[in-house]
Amino acid sequence: MKGFFFIQIRGSGLVLVSSFGAIVKRTLAAGEKYIVDTGHIVAFEETIQYTLRKASEQGWLRSMASGEGVVAEYTGPGTIYLQTRNLQAFTGQLIPLLPTQNAGGFRLG
Repeated sequence: MKGFFFIQIRGSGLVLVSSFGAIVKRTLAAGEKYIVDTGHIVAFEETIQYTLRKASEQGWLRSMASGEGVVAEYTGPGTIYLQTRNLQAFTGQLIPLLPTQNAGGFRLG
């Protein structure tokens, strides 16, 4: 899981948060579970419990083959904030469209 880390913020006042895409607020009731790809996580409240697990219940190989790999499972009560887009998935779609250099110059895709 590349680049997964948390920054804890405490106190009173405003916090500016940036994301790739819109930020969606999801409120979980006590005991309610929500599973999301780790690339969509923006923030969550301290009351939320979480675990990281493989995306597929059928083993790590199948989980990695699905393209997901690791997901986060959140359990309420509390609020989680998610971004609507995943930067890694977006760049994966964009890279094949970038120009490449060959002997005759540049070629698109």
